[in-house]
Amino acid sequence: MSQLSPVMAPASQKLLVNVIQAEGLQHMNHFTGDHPYCACEVKHVEPHATRTKAETKQVMEGDTINPIWNETLELEQWQPGEALEFTIYDKGLIGSKTEGKAMLPSEFFYPNGFQGMISIIGLPDARLRLEVPPPGGSMMQGQASAMVPLPAPTSSACGSQQIMETTMAQAAGPQRLAVS
Repeated sequence: MSQLSPVMAPASQKLLVNVIQAEGLQHMNHFTGDHPYCACEVKHVEPHATRTKAETKQVMEGDTINPIWNETLELEQWQPGEALEFTIYDKGLIGSKTEGKAMLPSEFFYPNGFQGMISIIGLPDARLRLEVPPPGGSMMQGQASAMVPLPAPTSSACGSQQIMETTMAQAAGPQRLAVS
């Protein structure tokens, strides 16, 4: 009798993300003032995985258009191949408004880490400065830059989904990633 070994999924790892600062945000709360913060979420490959998300504290004073957080976020459930999505919010009296989003694909920080700025979708001149140390390794040194194209729109049976995918791809365009 032969025994079949189960297919092993990659082990989850703890990932540290240093959210350093943003540049070029907009004034969103003219009456109460701007209070930006950044949320980082793991985009799990497994659709039923538990949500993994962490966020910085709000910047309450100083230059809120170019906020400095210098915070390290811990993401407990990350696996190689899973991208990181960053959302910049502005906290108001009633709720938070979204300033913009940025994506960092896994291949840009795993296995060698990432140091640099990524473009914030929705704000043409805004960038987010990040550092992602490699899990259990040393940071890659040097300079590199790359464009990350979004996937081409796909046809689907659901017309509204196709419109949403096309609109998102057209609105977002490629994202710039720079390592310095």
